Amino acid sequence: MHKADIIVGLFLILLGVIILIDAIRLGFGWGIGGPEAGYLPFYMAIGIILCSFSIVVKGLKKLKKEGSGNRLIKEGGLKPVLWVLFPATGMVLLASLVGLHLSALIFLAFYMRVVGKIGWIKIILVSVLTPLIVYIIFEKCFLIPLPQGLWGELLIPF
Repeated sequence: MHKADIIVGLFLILLGVIILIDAIRLGFGWGIGGPEAGYLPFYMAIGIILCSFSIVVKGLKKLKKEGSGNRLIKEGGLKPVLWVLFPATGMVLLASLVGLHLSALIFLAFYMRVVGKIGWIKIILVSVLTPLIVYIIFEKCFLIPLPQGLWGELLIPF
């Protein structure tokens, strides 16, 4: 577990440095009209780097003191992770074909039934109403188009 903390901390430091460099490129000062484009990302990157550095330091201290610690994934712990990963990946792939709304409906229905073993009435209510509410809020109220996929416009004509 301590090795995982160190690896994730180093990855986050790298990510913070990339964000920091881009924020500097955009300009991170205070201009005539207010903050420049990189202002907020610059300070967020500083925070990410500092916090990640503390994670790495703690991980190194614990690794030196206690050894490698417990396993990251315990025996039999990979199965629940895969039950989340595979359907979520399927939803992303399906969204490119039928759009976000229908793929969310299918994902919610599948996940609630297969993983959660929830009854059909709740499944139908949640898996239909959630994408419908998201559609109404984003597409109709805020006029923010969400991904329709290749066949989405043919499947949802309104």
